[in-house]
Amino acid sequence: MTNVAYMQPHQDSDPDVVAYTLQCVIAMAPGFSAALAKQIEERVKSEFGGRRLFLPKGAKRLTSVQRQEVFKDGLTSMPDEAIIEKHQVSKTTLWRIMKSGGGRFSE
Repeated sequence: MTNVAYMQPHQDSDPDVVAYTLQCVIAMAPGFSAALAKQIEERVKSEFGGRRLFLPKGAKRLTSVQRQEVFKDGLTSMPDEAIIEKHQVSKTTLWRIMKSGGGRFSE
């Protein structure tokens, strides 16, 4: 592989996420082919190489429709705790949506 030598996570401010991900796959699936890993690495890097990408932390993001529903409920007399429970969002998310007028993607 071109860059799949063992890397310590978080050592570099711009880590090679493709190489690290393939290291994890190889470690977790010993039968995973090194040739296939090389093909995957080359294809991903040829497609996305040189670009800065956003990697979500894993929590599901709200759609614009969901943000609008939270915002509409926030305009009612419904208590914050009820909105948080109904939409399964944190208090911080609720406040952020209300402050931004329905979210970044409101229309």
